[in-house]
Amino acid sequence: MKHLWLDFESRSLLDIRKCGLDRYAQDTSTEVLMLAWAFDDEEVQLWEPRLGPMPERLKSGLLDPTVQKAAWNYNFERDILKFKLGIFTDLNEWYDPSVLCAYMSLPIGLDRAGEALDIDQKKIHTVGDNRLTKIFSAPSKALKKMIKEGHSPVYFKDWNTHPAEWAAFCEYCKQDVAAERAVHYAAVSLDSPMTEGEKLAFAIDQRMNEEGIYIDQVFVEQAKKLAEEEANQLVAQMKEITGVDNPNSGPQLKAWLKPRGYMYDSLDVEHVEEALKKDLDPQVRQVLELKEKLGGSAYKKLQGIQDRIGPDGRLRDQFVYHGAHTGRWSGRGVQPHNLYKPDKAASKRTDEFVQAIKAGTFKPDTISTMVAVASVMRASFAAAPGCKLVVGDLSQIESRALAALAQCKTMIDAYAQGHDLYKEFMSWLLEKPVDQIDSDERARGKVVILGCGYSMGWKKFMEYALTFGIVLSEHDAKAAVKGFREKYPEIPQLWRELNNAAIVAVKSHRRIYVKGLVFDGADPRWLRIKLPSGRYLHYFKPFLTQTENWRGEMEDQVCYYAFDKKGMQVKRLYGGLITENVIQAISRDILLNGMIEAERAWFKLIMTVHDEIVAEVPLDSLLNLEMLLKCMSACPDWGAGMGFVLAAEGYESPYYRK
Repeated sequence: MKHLWLDFESRSLLDIRKCGLDRYAQDTSTEVLMLAWAFDDEEVQLWEPRLGPMPERLKSGLLDPTVQKAAWNYNFERDILKFKLGIFTDLNEWYDPSVLCAYMSLPIGLDRAGEALDIDQKKIHTVGDNRLTKIFSAPSKALKKMIKEGHSPVYFKDWNTHPAEWAAFCEYCKQDVAAERAVHYAAVSLDSPMTEGEKLAFAIDQRMNEEGIYIDQVFVEQAKKLAEEEANQLVAQMKEITGVDNPNSGPQLKAWLKPRGYMYDSLDVEHVEEALKKDLDPQVRQVLELKEKLGGSAYKKLQGIQDRIGPDGRLRDQFVYHGAHTGRWSGRGVQPHNLYKPDKAASKRTDEFVQAIKAGTFKPDTISTMVAVASVMRASFAAAPGCKLVVGDLSQIESRALAALAQCKTMIDAYAQGHDLYKEFMSWLLEKPVDQIDSDERARGKVVILGCGYSMGWKKFMEYALTFGIVLSEHDAKAAVKGFREKYPEIPQLWRELNNAAIVAVKSHRRIYVKGLVFDGADPRWLRIKLPSGRYLHYFKPFLTQTENWRGEMEDQVCYYAFDKKGMQVKRLYGGLITENVIQAISRDILLNGMIEAERAWFKLIMTVHDEIVAEVPLDSLLNLEMLLKCMSACPDWGAGMGFVLAAEGYESPYYRK
């Protein structure tokens, strides 16, 4: 198939990338400055609309559905074509090399992807590209003298005002196409193409992002107003007590608290709650209580929602395909994956609070306005008029996947018989009947099952439990970790088998088969782990090193290069981490299977958050919760015989909730 490589440069008075791609439809200030283009490996051409109409060959290629359009983060190019040039292209006509990079756990930024793939940086960008973009794509403020002479308050620099820089800008645009092609070929040479399942996953991702989430704008406006009023009052009170310039600043507030007996380095919810259980200076207690009411900055997401709503009241482009190394989705913009954990008391009164906030009648009683708003903020995401949300959540999916992969019969049988695994474990650990396990003990069992499956030691387990608001003594933490490993011995055995497989694969450059997985070290550039679904986890440039184990002996360990915001980092692989990566990846693949099945059943998917699927359904539709849960709990074809016992639960509602 012929490729047509594209890269647009445009300018706009709106921050389009921040507030949603569909803003192109209403933003008349957007102007196309230039388009760099090339067919396959031909020389890159440049079209400047100011100099004349679009070349016929370029136009023919854009209109031809058999020509695959290619661009890095292609949505920008696709929407410019649609909204500004009147050329509609189907999603299936596009290829995005950044998606292949994401699948292979390479950076999705063009510069960093080129660096990771050892491409000569001269082929990636011309010098001063960011400066050139700022000069020509962003508006400039006119000087007072210019305004007096009749200029607009804002204006754009162009080829007349900065001819030399404009010439460099044209070369930069062409260079982007050359860089995208170079990264594409380097990535393809690694010989790890996306599976058909992953192509389906990306297509679903794009449909979700394009459909968007309807926003209850009345709720958002009222909630923001209430939260800001209380935030201003709380900050003023904290400032009066402490004398600190900005009590919202963690370092400033800790500098005031530490000399007065505050014992933690963090001011997160769990640590503040724990501090308030202790004897404190009255002023410190008062400040921490105010801090607790302030609830961080969760309410500020409401402004972010308003900034990004499209002209039809929907929030788009919020999900990132393969945002995590394991293939899980992540968020951007408003970050739907990173919403405030609801207060327990507030979660029991969700409907009451949502209705009161929306009506403007909310009055704080036992719960502060700030905590109430943050706790029910998910209600901003609503069903469009005439519709409802149908939400399904995979139940305990990671521990179910872990039980299947490890072939842990005790766990598998418990799930198959519908037992409460959390209570069952605590019954065994505490040697008391299941029906005598209280809610606090069950909560402890939950953090054990969720936290100990990936070789977590007792110290780390204590920290992990604290994130759930559970404080454990050293004795209890050690007992929980030891008990988990004794009751479910197949799981520690799994850690050892996966660790050994990785070491042998890297050392011998061959494929190792274990537990239905394939550890592929044949290509020294990669350690790849083939999952039951057929896709791979990727570990870049693996190598062996020696490390001291808990017995004081030296042993082999695999390290690899990972990419994060700080750049390329060396990380170590060990049995627990490999298990965690594999289980999270399998859990994601089970979720994807549910999404595929849901679309086949004609559900319109609008979100996936963690292990949830959110669909928007007309009120008169035959589609319902039972049907969605059936789609989600269906075992994938690739999982047949592995022992998966899947379950899902959910709700139907006019709005999203926890």
